[in-house]
Amino acid sequence: MTSGALPANPFVAAGMIEDPRLFVGRKDELHVIASRMKGDQPTSINIVGEKHIGKSSLLHYFVLTWQQRGLDPNRYVVIYLPLRGVDCQTETGFYEAVAEGLLSHVQGWQQRSLQNCWKSKLLNRQAFSDAVKEWKQQGKLPVLCLDDFESLLKYLGLTH
Repeated sequence: MTSGALPANPFVAAGMIEDPRLFVGRKDELHVIASRMKGDQPTSINIVGEKHIGKSSLLHYFVLTWQQRGLDPNRYVVIYLPLRGVDCQTETGFYEAVAEGLLSHVQGWQQRSLQNCWKSKLLNRQAFSDAVKEWKQQGKLPVLCLDDFESLLKYLGLTH
C-alpha cells in the first residue's frame, strides 16, 4: 500500500454532514447535550477529539434538531457558529459574530427587547457579559455551538 493512500482511521468522514437525513447515530451524545441545557444550572460542554470524526456534524445536527429534544423554544436561542469562517480574529469580532448569530434567530415581539442589550458601541467582554445577563433576566438563554474553537484561540494568540 502506498503511503497516504488511506487514512489511518477508517471512520474518518469527508466533511461535515449538513443534510440531517444523512446523520445517523450519536443519540447518547445528543441526549447529553440536551440534558445539560435543561438543568437548573446549564453548563458548558466541550466536544473534543481527533480531526474528521464528526464533531462539526454533531454540533450542526444538534442545532437543527434541538427543539425535537423537548427543549422549550421560548427559553433558548441556539446557534451554530463555525469560527473558522467568521471574522473572529479579535475578541470584539468574536462577540460581534455571536451577537449577530443570536439576533438572527430571535423572532417576533421579543426581537426588539432582546436586541437592545447588544447595541453597545464597543462589544467588549463586559458588554457581552451584561447582554447575556439581560437575556437571562428576560427568560432567554443563548446556546452557542462554537465549531473549530481552536481557530479562534490561534487568532487571539492563545495557542501555538
